[in-house]
Amino acid sequence: MRILFVTPYLPAPPDFGGAIRMYSLLREVARVHEVRILSLAGPSDDVSPTERELGPTVAVRVPWTGRERPSRAKRWAQLRSLVSPHSAQYWQMVQPAVQAILKRLLHGEPFDLVQFEFSLTGLYRLPLRLPTVLDVHNIEHDLVRQLAGRGSLVRRWFNAVEWRKLRREEVGAWRLASVCLVTSESDAKILLASGAREVMVVPNGVDPERIRRTALSSGRPNRLLFVGSLRYWPNVEGVRFFAERVLPLLRACEPSIEFVVVGSDPLPEVRHLACSSGVRLVGPVADPNPWLERCGIVVVPLLTGGGTRLKVLEAFAAGRPVVATTLGAAGLEVRDGVHLLLADTPQEMAAAVMRLVTSPQLREALVMNAWNLVDERYRWSVIARRLLETYERLGAAAR
Repeated sequence: MRILFVTPYLPAPPDFGGAIRMYSLLREVARVHEVRILSLAGPSDDVSPTERELGPTVAVRVPWTGRERPSRAKRWAQLRSLVSPHSAQYWQMVQPAVQAILKRLLHGEPFDLVQFEFSLTGLYRLPLRLPTVLDVHNIEHDLVRQLAGRGSLVRRWFNAVEWRKLRREEVGAWRLASVCLVTSESDAKILLASGAREVMVVPNGVDPERIRRTALSSGRPNRLLFVGSLRYWPNVEGVRFFAERVLPLLRACEPSIEFVVVGSDPLPEVRHLACSSGVRLVGPVADPNPWLERCGIVVVPLLTGGGTRLKVLEAFAAGRPVVATTLGAAGLEVRDGVHLLLADTPQEMAAAVMRLVTSPQLREALVMNAWNLVDERYRWSVIARRLLETYERLGAAAR
């Protein structure tokens, strides 16, 4: 089959959540089918890694994408959305130039199927009747709705307006697709209730060949690690929660405990934490593996968000025990006390971390169970099988 992928930013390099999912599934699909990519790209983005590793790519240059740091162009789109029926994300992802190229590509080449990445790209109209797959990734309007109750007054006000527009646009895109992909059963129920024609769960995964598994003895039990984009508000909120409310409880019990934060583009709310006792802000790194190797425990203290957490699966693959909030582990087939420890209040999270710091046996047991889970269910090669079967079914029906 010949499959066209439409993406809101370049899938390579796979250095954060959405890019990792796109890159990993695209790579698996490209092993079997002929793939072409139509993607938005920022002013300084390099198209060559995507072309070299995944397939021929048509890049449409725009002022900003999800790969870009907050910029004047992004703020302009947000202001524009306030006097528009469309959301700021719509103005980012739905571009007339892409619509024109999409029309030209589909009239000029024989494609069997089109896959759109992230809900709003599903609003592009196809000039031909072709099966379409929409990978939703996250239910963005629900995330923005959660954020409408947090942050500064301006942030809360903007998000309160934004999420309602996003909901209308996302639901419209879900109803257009032949099949929608989601990362969890809970998201599937939301899409089906909203009128999506068919929904399939394709969870997030991990590539154990990319994440090195090392012995627990190579890391320090009292070194706690968080890895994630530090301009993404749920990550910022989670890091602040842990540093300000959990870490003081831990250091009162064990003063040597250190909280290491690794991630790109830290917002001011994160940068000021570097002055706090016991917090080490590393910033962006080319490869998280050395930091996973040096730590003893990975923490995922998220309070808002949707979908499933790649950072949990990467910690499992690296052989590191995890302490997470219930939301931080949502959508994964994990059991508290078997694959990881779950805790939602500062006191519960501090107690869970101290259990791991003081118990080598518990750390080893969680790591072994978590690795087996990843090996059986969460390898990208395993996850992609259902998607490939869906392509075959849609292609056969179209023929």
